[in-house]
Amino acid sequence: MLGGSVTLKIEIDFFQDDLIKSIGAGIYEISVVKNGKSKVLYIGESVFTIVRCALHLYELKKHPEYLGFTDETIGDSRIKLIFRVIEEIDDNKQRKVREKELIKKIEPLSQNGISDRQKNVEGKIRALTEFLNNV
Repeated sequence: MLGGSVTLKIEIDFFQDDLIKSIGAGIYEISVVKNGKSKVLYIGESVFTIVRCALHLYELKKHPEYLGFTDETIGDSRIKLIFRVIEEIDDNKQRKVREKELIKKIEPLSQNGISDRQKNVEGKIRALTEFLNNV
């Protein structure tokens, strides 16, 4: 496992086109891109999307395995993470239902498809590494 804070060499697009939308409630996705190919890594929901996603970045910097990265992949400048708003939904119950529907439909790499739960660390690393090695 990785320990402590690491230097992120991956490129991060943090709501570049959705900054105003990210201030409110909604469903968001974190996608990983390498060599022009992309895959959704994570889908989440929040009443204050930009704050929740800033916490994801904080955890990623402290523990890259949080989203399935390793020492090698977190240092690969050819990899890009894109944070974007999928849907703006104010109603908490409706937002949670829609989040689960999207997780089931899209099958993000780090999530297990059961509700909004993530895979274990080994499963996240395996899924992300396999995607990155095949693009």
